[in-house]
Amino acid sequence: MSRHEVLRMTQKAAEPKKELSTESSTSPEGSTPQRLRRRSSSATTKMWRLGMQARAENDESGDDHHVSICGVQRVHARDIRKMENAFSVTNEPRIIIRKQAILISADPLRAIVMRDVCLVYVPDGADALLSILKSKFAETARDDEGAPFEFRALEALLATLSRYFQSQYELLSPSVVGALDLLMQGNMHARELEKLREFKNTMNEFETQVDGIRRVLMVLLDNEEDLRLLYLTKLYDEPALLSDLFSIDSEEIEVLIENYLQDIFSTRTKAELMQHRISNTESLVMMKLDSVRNYLLGVDVIFSIVVISLSVGTFVAGIFGMNLHSGLETADGWFMGVIILTSVLFLVMTATGTLYFKSKGVLIH
Repeated sequence: MSRHEVLRMTQKAAEPKKELSTESSTSPEGSTPQRLRRRSSSATTKMWRLGMQARAENDESGDDHHVSICGVQRVHARDIRKMENAFSVTNEPRIIIRKQAILISADPLRAIVMRDVCLVYVPDGADALLSILKSKFAETARDDEGAPFEFRALEALLATLSRYFQSQYELLSPSVVGALDLLMQGNMHARELEKLREFKNTMNEFETQVDGIRRVLMVLLDNEEDLRLLYLTKLYDEPALLSDLFSIDSEEIEVLIENYLQDIFSTRTKAELMQHRISNTESLVMMKLDSVRNYLLGVDVIFSIVVISLSVGTFVAGIFGMNLHSGLETADGWFMGVIILTSVLFLVMTATGTLYFKSKGVLIH
């Protein structure tokens, strides 16, 4: 389905309702079952359409009376272009209310909800997401048959997002926990540390994605006007309500959003706790590495003291080993005396240096 066709469909949905004369109007008996079919595909996205059979056709003999609906903008071409942007976790989620249309952009799921049809964008390869979406649409059609279509579509989309985030967390959690356990056991190889970095980045992206959806839903709940504009079918049937939006009881849609907001908040809390666990493990690993580094520095200091002490002994031995006459070459006892004195000096300098640096806190047990 092209961008122009989508825009034309949304603009057609925003047209005012036509009031039919009693003689020429016909009303369909019941509603046909919902259907989900593929419309078109592109390099980056696939669009799926879920709709209901069109409402009763107007007879040409009736007098048409158009009721103008003011105060709410129609869907613009730029809104459609934003819906077709490349899917990315860095995209900010948003819910935009337009005239007889609700635009939901919450990657990896984007949708345009109207009073009798729902257009869904999903990324290529998102078969798991699409299967969840189909099952949720079927559930809402079966369980909430009397609810307006836009409510059923919103519930299916929110349920799909909630289930998708939960499944993503359940997929990531065992791998992350296993890697953290290995690090806690002291297995601090470079490969494990690289895994820890990758898992931390992945959980950061996941938490940001879930938190973005949570913020959008909370903003929507705080906006009383937008909540009432979600009643697409009621506003289409009774356009006069637009002049008195607060006469609409928004409790039904509030309960619907709050239920799934709680599920999304629960998933976000789990991701946040996992992120804290990763940060704690990272801190522990860094403390262990710091401890090892400090130990090596201490060993280096001790060896430096030993080398300095040996250099003093080497200096004394070099003085006596010079090819000069000092008169001590034939004297008895000097050789053993120099050896004993040099050895004692070496031991005293090493012990003194070690005790001094321990007292200053440079060397730690």
